[in-house]
Amino acid sequence: MGQLTVGYKADGKGPEIIGDSNLMPVSVHSFRTAVAVATSAAGYDPRYLSVRILVPVRLDGPSAGGIFAVGIAAALLGDPIRQDICMSGTIEPDAEIRAVGRLVDKMSACRDLRKNTMIVPDALDNSHLSFTGVERSIQVIEVHTLAEAYSAATGQSLRQVISQ
Repeated sequence: MGQLTVGYKADGKGPEIIGDSNLMPVSVHSFRTAVAVATSAAGYDPRYLSVRILVPVRLDGPSAGGIFAVGIAAALLGDPIRQDICMSGTIEPDAEIRAVGRLVDKMSACRDLRKNTMIVPDALDNSHLSFTGVERSIQVIEVHTLAEAYSAATGQSLRQVISQ
């Protein structure tokens, strides 16, 4: 669990991306990719974006990139993220959600957080996850793109920000 803050940067000199000391280099890269992909997908000019992430534990790897991108896009579009979900998967510059390791361990953590749905990358080696999910009373939703992950996490379609 982390805290994501998305704000407006009035001087147009963004994106301003701030991570805390618990983000290791691979996670920082994943977070930056998530910012770029989410702003592009939502049609938001990143020059006017300020994003800050705070995580309570050391995060070393790309596994949270997908949920970072979903969270940023949801903040830009004003859509709440379902409270019953967990997600693991790296975000790629082309908006694909790619496979990560240790999904069964992450599913156990999802259960420990009392969540009942886990969004995971659609990968050939995930065939065991649905069975494992049933054992842990967790529904598994496989996704391939940010748009699919966004829909699963918010119940809304990923769309462009409406200009005013």
